[in-house]
Amino acid sequence: MRQRLGQHFLRDASVAARVVAALRAGPSDTVVEVGPGRGALTTHLAGRCGRLVLVERDPDLARGLRDRLAGRGEITVVEDDAARVDLAAFLPTTGALVLGNLPYEASTAILANLLRVRRRIARMVLMFQREVAERIAAPPGTREHGALSVLVQARCRVEPLMDVGPERFSPPPRVWSRVLRLTPLPPDHPFADAADAPSFEDLVHALHAHPRKTVLNSLSPGLGLSRSATLALLDQARVDPLLRPSHVPLDQVVSLWRASQDAAAPR
Repeated sequence: MRQRLGQHFLRDASVAARVVAALRAGPSDTVVEVGPGRGALTTHLAGRCGRLVLVERDPDLARGLRDRLAGRGEITVVEDDAARVDLAAFLPTTGALVLGNLPYEASTAILANLLRVRRRIARMVLMFQREVAERIAAPPGTREHGALSVLVQARCRVEPLMDVGPERFSPPPRVWSRVLRLTPLPPDHPFADAADAPSFEDLVHALHAHPRKTVLNSLSPGLGLSRSATLALLDQARVDPLLRPSHVPLDQVVSLWRASQDAAAPR
């Protein structure tokens, strides 16, 4: 593993084939693979799609991919950081597919960058450290449900697909991995106005800043509001102020954001 990049390389061909199959790529699709590394997934993906873009941060690995895939006109290797690169520069306006065994240390940053351009994406199949995947998919009322759960689920349908043991990687990590399929919600979804607003992210982070406190005691300092003003927002959104943040359903979080927008609107 290249320690600075947090990368463990998938070495099990059968697992790689299952991950690629879950993407359901066709001959007319544009696919972006994030962190292809030594090409375990790329090997099964090449030839299945119309255009393949490989985004690899490590210069040596990017060079190796270029050498191996030279002459394949449908494949482009982009040497850049997937957490920061302008993904819109090589994604079509709609319908792109995304695949990746994400480096553990950068997985949430890469996911955040992908979510910024989710309107261009039809489907993502991504591998995370299992604990991170549990947080992404966690429903309200569970210990793992937090800001990451809300911010992803307000934007995508989340499907856990499979767990992958440490022995399937080289070198083996100390933790298990989990593959998720993320399908961006349509632009006319009821949560779309909230999911597209930076102020929604601010509210979600404020709500979950103190997960062991009540909603009232977490949200009030997080938003910089008095307790009475926060209580008024919670009442308008019909959120119980004595709940723990992890117990607030997603639709009530969206209602709370709308109430905060109403309160901030000029009178």
